[in-house]
Amino acid sequence: MEEPPSITAASVAAEYFARELASHADAQTSADALVVLHDSCYGHRYSRPKTTKSMLSMIVERPERIHASVLGLSTAYVRLGGRHAEGQSPPHPTRILDQLPPFKIRKTSRHISVTSSVVTNVHGIEWMEELKVMCEATEGKLASTGKELERPQENSDISGSIKKPKFHDGDLYLCPESLAAFEGALGGVCDGVDAVFGDTGNNKGPTKAFVAIRPPGHHCSSDFPSGFCWLNNVHVGIEYAAQTYGLTHAAIIDFDLHHGDGSQSITWERNAKSAKMPKNAPASKKTATGYFSVHDINSYPCEYGDVEKVQNASLCIENAHGQSVWNVHLQPWKTEDEFWDLYETRYKVLIDKARAFLRSHTQRLRSAPNHPKPKAAIFLSAGFDASEWESQGMQRHKVNVPTEFYARFTRDVVKLAEEDGLGVDGRVISVLEGGYSDRALISGVFSHLSGLCGSQSLVKKEEPVEENGLAYEMGRRLGSLNLNGPSSTKRPNGATYETRWWNADNLYALENLINPTPLAPARKPRNGFPPTYSSPTHSFSQKVVDPSKLYRSMSGTVRPLPQALAPPLPDVDWVTAAHELSKLLIPTNRQTKSCRPEDLAEPRVRKDRPSPANTLVEPATGRMQLRDRRSKIPYVEPGSGDDAAPVRPVSRNDRRRTIAEVPLLSDDIVPMLPGPI
Repeated sequence: MEEPPSITAASVAAEYFARELASHADAQTSADALVVLHDSCYGHRYSRPKTTKSMLSMIVERPERIHASVLGLSTAYVRLGGRHAEGQSPPHPTRILDQLPPFKIRKTSRHISVTSSVVTNVHGIEWMEELKVMCEATEGKLASTGKELERPQENSDISGSIKKPKFHDGDLYLCPESLAAFEGALGGVCDGVDAVFGDTGNNKGPTKAFVAIRPPGHHCSSDFPSGFCWLNNVHVGIEYAAQTYGLTHAAIIDFDLHHGDGSQSITWERNAKSAKMPKNAPASKKTATGYFSVHDINSYPCEYGDVEKVQNASLCIENAHGQSVWNVHLQPWKTEDEFWDLYETRYKVLIDKARAFLRSHTQRLRSAPNHPKPKAAIFLSAGFDASEWESQGMQRHKVNVPTEFYARFTRDVVKLAEEDGLGVDGRVISVLEGGYSDRALISGVFSHLSGLCGSQSLVKKEEPVEENGLAYEMGRRLGSLNLNGPSSTKRPNGATYETRWWNADNLYALENLINPTPLAPARKPRNGFPPTYSSPTHSFSQKVVDPSKLYRSMSGTVRPLPQALAPPLPDVDWVTAAHELSKLLIPTNRQTKSCRPEDLAEPRVRKDRPSPANTLVEPATGRMQLRDRRSKIPYVEPGSGDDAAPVRPVSRNDRRRTIAEVPLLSDDIVPMLPGPI
């Protein structure tokens, strides 16, 4: 009979979180925020053949980004919800599930076709049809030429035709699963929009959503992809909200390290197009959009000083010609106090400009006759590549932000969304953009979600206390004493997260559990001392009974021990809890990692050596030809009758014999006896 598996902290956490994730589909479970994941996003990966290991290491937009994001959101779930031994709701097999989780997690399987109207209204029909053709032909192109980015040239034989610009193969790539990843990412964004705009029965649905998808989208313009971005996910989400829920105006707030040139370009084009429409045009086609960004002016796409790109990334225009665009540049800092001064004086200006844009359009709609009711939303382009934990390549221009920036800035955006007179009603949809090192994504997503839903999650339910009795009197007298140490950190913006959650030590503990440091090989034990008279003999060893199961009573009788009590369940620390939750969210029935160099290496064809019997060797001609090897002469026994056959030559070894072999004497031969002659 096999013994049951031992209960560990990991098994307790895995069983508990499996039950809790299943409860998220229940309508009775409510939360103010939702996280959306899509498994198809793992499929988009660099797959060009004959790629070396060093080249693969330079591909930073990879499926492992979703792994890191999942670990970050799992840690946020555990910390914000107190799902660990030191929290208010530690995992336990018999614990009743909490109906108010910190946020709900949904794995969607929805796909939005690239040729649907919500996509073509942003990117055009022609470009979307071309992208679909390219994706469908990728497998054949990779197998034949290895160049999957070749664009189909129409009317190339006609003189004077405009040749389509080439795509940059250094930051763009396709693979056979790319189309499913693109459409799955759009499906995740639309699911987030549905959750924020729609109510679920009697319970009010979430007003905030974070969509963890890839590839990113804010560099993609209406008809040209760049910077890892093939589709502009945020603008497709705005178009979907306009068609489905009557979105009247939306503010895009972008805090990626790089300027979202594609998002700003589409914003300008759509606003200019809306301004020229007649007054009786459908409201869904006249959605006003504002773009507000904080970024590094020296990084991509402005790194090489292109005049137009630098000017666009520095543009500031407020409610003029139907446009509202505001760009702020990141500045270097040495101390956190210096950074927070920059935050209050420079970066927080984006919040003020977004507020002015939202209020202006809300007032315009309310004052105009026969206009729809104002219905606005804030879309966040959430990039984490400005993190202090990002790689040195991303920080080569010496500007970054501390991890707490993502929590505090997000918290300020949430407060903005809850203000009256803006038409937002708390709606915030955050979409993952950049962030390329694992630590930057883990800590950035963790901090971002702490700001997105932190104030709701860490409010502890206090039990009612009777205002009489000894307990009340002692509590009143000792109330001014802080006997339990510092509680959650109160920041100026009112958030209740703790900055120590994402310090270097805690991040290292989290990463070390996922990818533990290899242990040094154990030393071979030394040989023991030789046996002595005290060593047990073999017969004695066979008679020994396990002493842990026996005890000797006072009378000397040996009796079996009573049955031991079941050991208490192990405590689940926050690191183990976060790891086990992330394992449940990452699929195991498909690939989720990047291609390895051996996967992309050219297959080696084994060449069979030809048989020497069937090979005709032509004699070499010329002065340096080799001598022909003489063929061996078959051996024939002398006297065999085959006189024509050559006789085997005598071996040189026979020359050493000085006495001839004499045949055995037969019985009829009389040996010669010595005698006189």
